[in-house]
Amino acid sequence: MSKRVLAILSLAVLLAACDSRATSPEVAYTTPGWYLERPRITLVAGPEIFAGPFTYDQCEAKRVMEFDPATAERLICIHEYTKPSRFGPY
Repeated sequence: MSKRVLAILSLAVLLAACDSRATSPEVAYTTPGWYLERPRITLVAGPEIFAGPFTYDQCEAKRVMEFDPATAERLICIHEYTKPSRFGPY
């Protein structure tokens, strides 16, 4: 029985480590503006918001200056008027 409990606790810890609430729209969105986001291929996960709100120029500057080129290619600046849903603007 203790092996089962240990396995369940280990699984819970692993799943909690994979949680991305810090970059989810529910936490990162504060006011309307331009947000630096990484869209996801699967709609279930929703977008990740890395920073914002900005003006468009500030958003593009942050994307290009603070991330390496490979990462910057995958990030986009999106003008969010309202809090994005879990599925983002798609």
